[in-house]
Amino acid sequence: MKLNKRWSKLTRWAGTGALSLALLLGYVLPVHGQTPEVLPISPWSVTTLNEGEKYGIFPLGWYQESSFQQSIPADKFITLMEGTAKKLDLLGLKKKNASLSFPTDKVITREAVTTSMYKLLANYELPAAFEMTGDNPIDYMKKKGLVKGTSAGLELKQPSTVEQATVMASRLVEFAYDTVGGGAEGLMWKVTNGKNTMYLLGSIHMGIADMYPMQKDIREAYEKSDELWVEADIINGDTDYMTQQMVYTDGTTLKDHVSAETYQKVQKLLAKLQLPANSFDAYKPFAVSLSVPTLGYVDGETDVQFAMLSGIDRYFLTKAMLDEKPINELEGIKLQADLLSGVPAEQQETELNIMLDSVMAEKGLDESTKLLKDMQTEWVEGDLDGFTQIMTTHGDFGEGEVNQRLLGERDKNMAIKLAEVLEKEGETTSFVVVGAAHFSMKGMVIDHLRAKGYDVQQLK
Repeated sequence: MKLNKRWSKLTRWAGTGALSLALLLGYVLPVHGQTPEVLPISPWSVTTLNEGEKYGIFPLGWYQESSFQQSIPADKFITLMEGTAKKLDLLGLKKKNASLSFPTDKVITREAVTTSMYKLLANYELPAAFEMTGDNPIDYMKKKGLVKGTSAGLELKQPSTVEQATVMASRLVEFAYDTVGGGAEGLMWKVTNGKNTMYLLGSIHMGIADMYPMQKDIREAYEKSDELWVEADIINGDTDYMTQQMVYTDGTTLKDHVSAETYQKVQKLLAKLQLPANSFDAYKPFAVSLSVPTLGYVDGETDVQFAMLSGIDRYFLTKAMLDEKPINELEGIKLQADLLSGVPAEQQETELNIMLDSVMAEKGLDESTKLLKDMQTEWVEGDLDGFTQIMTTHGDFGEGEVNQRLLGERDKNMAIKLAEVLEKEGETTSFVVVGAAHFSMKGMVIDHLRAKGYDVQQLK
C-alpha cells in the first residue's frame, strides 16, 4: 500500500461517541462526523506528525491551510515555539530564564529553526542524560537526530517550511520526554504463554494532549509486536453500517418513537445547550443516549476533532496503517452496532430518560465532563486503583441489564479470542488496545485470562 493512499484514509475521522460507556468500551458514533479537506503532507513527515499533532503544540487547522508546505511565517513560528515550550514546561524542569525571544524575520531559515529549538531546550536545567556538554547547536541537534538533512545536506540557509519546523518541534518533545523518562504511563498489562507474548493497553476513545507522548516502554511494546488487535477498526471499518443503525430510514423521527414527555426532555436539553431543536430528530434513542454527554465535553468542531484524533485506539490504528502492521478486530463495528441497536425500543427510551435526567440535573453535564477528565488523568498517571475507583463509584459499572449487555458476554468472548492468539504455535508478539473498562474492572478480560492459567502482569 502506497503511503499517500494510506494517508488519504487517515484524513477520515468519525464524529464523537459516548462520553462514558462508549469512551471506555469502544463504541464509535459518527453523530458529528464529517470528512475535512486536509492538505497532503510529505510522506517523510507523516509518522512524526502522527505523534506531534497529539502534543497540542500546533493547531490542527494548519493541515487545512494552503501554506503547510510553504515557508513558515513569523506568527506561526512563534505559535509553534510557544506551544513547544508549554509542552516542555510540563516536565517540571527548572528554567534558567522566564521567557525567550525567537526570530521574527520575514524569512525564517532552517538554521534559525534549529538553533531556536536548541535554545529552547538549553533554557532548562537538564539532567546529565541530555549530554549537552558544549556542542554547538547544529551539531547537537544533528547528533540527537532532531534535525535531519537530505541528499543536499542540512540546507541550513534555506527557508524552513511549516512542515519542517513542526516535525523538528515534535522530535524535540519526544526526545525530551524520553530522556527524562516522562510521558503518560497508561494502563498496560503483559500476558505470556510459552513463547507468545501479548501487551494489553486500556484505551480511552477521546483523548487529551497530556496522553502524549506515551512512555517509551508503551511505544516500544507496540514496535516489537507483530500485529495490532482492537475492538473495532474505526478507520477502515464499516462506519456507514453504524450510522444506518443509528438513524430512522422509514421517514419517521424520534418524536414518533418516544413519549411526548421524553421528546420534550430532549427539546429542553437542546434549548439549554442552544442547539437546534431538530438536532436529534433523525436518531434512535440509543444514539441520543450515547451522544448527549459529549455535548458538555467539547466546545466546538476543533475540540471534537482533536479529542477523536487523540483517542488511544485511533492513535495505534494510524500507526499500524503507516507501518503496514496487520490489524485484527476482536468484535468489529457491525457487532457493536447490532448490540446497541438491537435493544428493544422501550428499553432504549428508558435508558435515554436516565441519561437525560442525569445531564439535566444541576451541574449534570459539568459533573459528566469532570468524570471523563478525572479518568483521563488517572490513565496518564497509570493509577489503576484510582481509575477503578472512579469507575465503580461514579461509572455505575456493576450488575444490571445494561452492564451485562455492554460487558458480560463481550468480555468472555474477547478473552476467548485472545486465548486463541496466545495458544498459537510458534512465537508471536501481539499488541491489544481495548476500552480501559474491559481491563480495569474485576471479572472482565484480565481475570478471564488469569483464570485460563496465563501469566498476567500489570506493567508500571
